[in-house]
Amino acid sequence: MIQGALETLGIPYSGSGVLGSALAMDKQRSKQLWQGIGVATGGFATLAADTDWDAVIARFGKVFVKPACEGSSVGMAPAADADALARAWGKASAYGNTVLAEQFIDGPEYTVAVLGERTLPSIRMETDREFYDYEAKYIADDTRYHCPSGLDAAAEAELAELALAAFHSLGCTVWGRVDTMRDRDGRFYVLEVNTIPGMTSHSLVPMAARAVGMSMEALVQRIVELSWEGRNGHG
Repeated sequence: MIQGALETLGIPYSGSGVLGSALAMDKQRSKQLWQGIGVATGGFATLAADTDWDAVIARFGKVFVKPACEGSSVGMAPAADADALARAWGKASAYGNTVLAEQFIDGPEYTVAVLGERTLPSIRMETDREFYDYEAKYIADDTRYHCPSGLDAAAEAELAELALAAFHSLGCTVWGRVDTMRDRDGRFYVLEVNTIPGMTSHSLVPMAARAVGMSMEALVQRIVELSWEGRNGHG
C-alpha cells in the first residue's frame, strides 16, 4: 500500500493513514466492522469454490458479487440464481482471493463526500444500465448525476450522519467519499468508503464541493490544510 511506503520513507501525504486506507480497501472487513458496531450496511456472504450457491440465493435472493479489494465496480456482477452466482464468483475471483455476495438493495445510489468533520451535499447517480458499473462510471455519456440529490433536509442529515459514522469508524481522516444505497422503504445502507476518490474536474467530490461554492483550488487547499493539521496533532 502506497501510504505504508510513504510512512516508511518519511514522505508526507494527504488523506487517510495506513489503517484507514487498508480497512476501506477491504470490503469484507469494512462490512464486518460496520455490522459489529451497528452502522447500517447490507448483508453479505464470503464466497469460495465450495460455497453452497443455492443456500446463498435462498438467504438473500438477488445479490451483487464483487472482489473484496477492488474498486470502480471491477469484477462485479449481479446474480439471481445459483448458476449465475457460481459464474459471477468465477469472474470476480480472478481479481483476488476474497469475493463477496452482497445483498441486493433495490433503490437509488447516493455518494457523500467527507471533508474533515463535515459532509458535502450528497449526489444521486442514475444510469440506464443494470447497475452503476465501470461502463456507467467511466465510459457512458448518459449517466446522470444529481447534486443536490433531491433528498429533503431530514433525509440529507440522516445520510450525512451515516456517512460520517462509516468513514470515521474505519479510522479514515481528512477527506474521502462514502457510497450508499437507499431501499424502497427509505433506509440508507453503506456500500463502501473510498479514501482516494477521483479529483478531476468532472469527478464526484469536486462536483459536491462546487454545490457549496468551493472551487477545485479551494478544495485541494482544504485537503492539504486538514492533512497538515492531522499530521501535526492540531485536528
